[in-house]
Amino acid sequence: MRWVAPVLASVVGLSFGFTAGFILLPDQPGIEVSQSQYANHWPFEVGQARLRCEGKGAVILTVGGTDYAVNGMAASNRYRPIQAVIIDPKIDFGPIISRGLTLCKW
Repeated sequence: MRWVAPVLASVVGLSFGFTAGFILLPDQPGIEVSQSQYANHWPFEVGQARLRCEGKGAVILTVGGTDYAVNGMAASNRYRPIQAVIIDPKIDFGPIISRGLTLCKW
């Protein structure tokens, strides 16, 4: 019975090790951004959204529970194109990208 404890510890350790790779940890909690903060420089069709950074520079805008890629780094991931929520493509959303990159500590 001396082998039970080490074997059990190994099984638990392996189980945790395998499942730990599937646990999603939040990168950055993000911030709320709104049209009132950007006045006439708000290009989106909604009045507010959540802006966050993931990884080393992917800026994501969450609108109604859906994530949109704000910059190229995020576009190469699994996010929908930001054009889906832009109401006026002539408005430069560079300030939104800059704000998101500050969350990445850039």
